[in-house]
Parts: sequence; C-alpha cells; structure tokens
Amino acid sequence: MKRKWEVIIGIAGVILGVIFLGGFSLTITSMEESTYATTVFPILQEGVSEEYISESFEAMKALAIWFGVTLLIVVILVALAALSIWRNRYPKRGGVLFTFAGLATLIGTQFIAFPIAFLFFIAAGLCLFRKLKEKEGVEYVSNKNYQSDFTRV
Repeated sequence: MKRKWEVIIGIAGVILGVIFLGGFSLTITSMEESTYATTVFPILQEGVSEEYISESFEAMKALAIWFGVTLLIVVILVALAALSIWRNRYPKRGGVLFTFAGLATLIGTQFIAFPIAFLFFIAAGLCLFRKLKEKEGVEYVSNKNYQSDFTRV
C-alpha cells in the first residue's frame, strides 16, 4: 500500500465525524422533549422564547437526523475512496471520492464541520497531485547489460 497517508487522513476524518456528528445525532434523537427542555434548551434560549420549546426540539431532531444521514454518506464515500487507492490503483478516482466526501460534509452539516471536511480535501489533494517515485527493486529490471543475439555474433 503506497498511499498510506491518504488512507490515514481519510480514516481520521471518518473517526472525527463519527465522534462529533454521530454523537450529536445519537444524543438528540434518543432524547425526550422534557430532557431537552431542562438541559439543552436553556443553552439555546437566546432569541427563542419558552413558548417554542416543542418547535425547537423538532428542529434539533431534524438537524440530528440530517447529520446522521450525512455521516452515512461520508462513510460510504471514504470507504470507496480507500478501496480505490488501495495498492495505488486508481488515485484519481480516490481523489474525486474524497472531494465528494468533503463536499457532503460541508453541505450536510451546513458548513459546521468544516475542519472535518478539510481533512477530506487534504486527502483528495494528496491523491490527485502527489506522484510516487518508481523504486529499483524486485519489480524493476534493468536491461543495461543485455546483449541481443545480433551483437553476440
């Protein structure tokens, strides 16, 4: 596997996404409205009156579901990108998939998770622009000392 750093950066982005986006999604979707009213709503109370607790709770649940769907899309895209660049097969395809994962993160979280998307853009840039050197070794055979049959005679 020659594209180790691209895979590591992509997996780090997925892990951060699971921690933050998945954690938020799991916490809010499993929360009841009474718990929301006592714990989360006082933090968000700026500009929202207490008459709108149920509407605020429904909006937070919709956002949490949106984050969960975004996380699922990003995980699929990063897995496909990692499989594409495995053994340096299709780095351009992997770069495009990492770019789509970054865009999905940006759009799906309404630009909240831009640091996570930045990791996917770094991995995409490395896939698209980094050239690997051919090393001499088992795969490389020089024909510098080879003499054809015509020169031997």
